[in-house]
Amino acid sequence: MKKVKRGSFTIEAALLMPVIFLVLMGVLYLNFFVHNRAWLTAAAYEAAVSGSMEGYSKNGKVYEKADIQGRMLGSTGLPVGENFSMQTSAGKSVQVTYRMEIPVGFLGLKWKVKAVGKAVPLRPVGWIRKVKSVRNAVEEVTQ
Repeated sequence: MKKVKRGSFTIEAALLMPVIFLVLMGVLYLNFFVHNRAWLTAAAYEAAVSGSMEGYSKNGKVYEKADIQGRMLGSTGLPVGENFSMQTSAGKSVQVTYRMEIPVGFLGLKWKVKAVGKAVPLRPVGWIRKVKSVRNAVEEVTQ
């Protein structure tokens, strides 16, 4: 006959629960990291494109537009984060950079997030004319 050992499941669960809890917390913090990085990357590109589109107008203020848009987008939608900073630069291209630290929860560690968005100011009318001229040239060659 087999003897049933009582309490073995309790001991196994007591030994296994810290590991399960550690994996769950790791997945949770990784989720915050991925969410914040995706959010900041999208916000950086949107702010850079917004600033580059402002460069098309005659007296457009590229830096100011990108900076305002970047501050507005970067300040929302981030559930966990510390030491948030934003940097905008404008020249031949508009670049918006976000930096942030996300606490991991273990031993005071922090993940560093850096998201960069870059856009070159375009002249839509000139671009459309170039595309049309290339298309016309290709049509002439293929006929």
